[in-house]
Amino acid sequence: MRESLHKYINSFIQLSESEIRVIEDILTSRKIYKKENFIEINKVCTKAIFINKGYFRFYHVDVNGNEITSDFYFAPSFITSYTSFITGAPSFVNVQAMVDMEVFEFTKNDLYDLYGKYPKIERLGRLIAEAIAINSEEHLFLLLNQSAEMRYKRLLEKNTKYVNTIPLQYIASYLGITKETLSRMRKAIR
Repeated sequence: MRESLHKYINSFIQLSESEIRVIEDILTSRKIYKKENFIEINKVCTKAIFINKGYFRFYHVDVNGNEITSDFYFAPSFITSYTSFITGAPSFVNVQAMVDMEVFEFTKNDLYDLYGKYPKIERLGRLIAEAIAINSEEHLFLLLNQSAEMRYKRLLEKNTKYVNTIPLQYIASYLGITKETLSRMRKAIR
């Protein structure tokens, strides 16, 4: 898992061995189990994780009690409820593990301490935040301007490894369509 973390970090910026070590020093290995919520709605999120295998589902429950999937985050990636993590406000979303996995966890306080001591690590944080912002903007654009079929094709194109393991009701919710419509769409695409 450390090798995956190093490779992910190096895709943004080259850090020295000592800078990598101080990042590793704040990490705690933790198991998260399938269907476990890493983050819960209305609770303040003070932790983030790195995943090297697996994926998470971001969702909320609407006024009728229906779970609405707003996004998926796939490995390798850092995961948190970014708004809650940064602002200290309660999370708008639940973040649920879709498979059993081992992750590296760290706290906001530990991360911000590193930011204050290591400018390159702070730059790494900015670069990762920029990548997340770009991904979120693309997701919003697709949601507002593309058909469910186009959004599904994009999800499939970017994450083929995992998409076939996501339960249909979550993909349908993510696309804003029924499971039946998704089933017909999948058959037409194949």
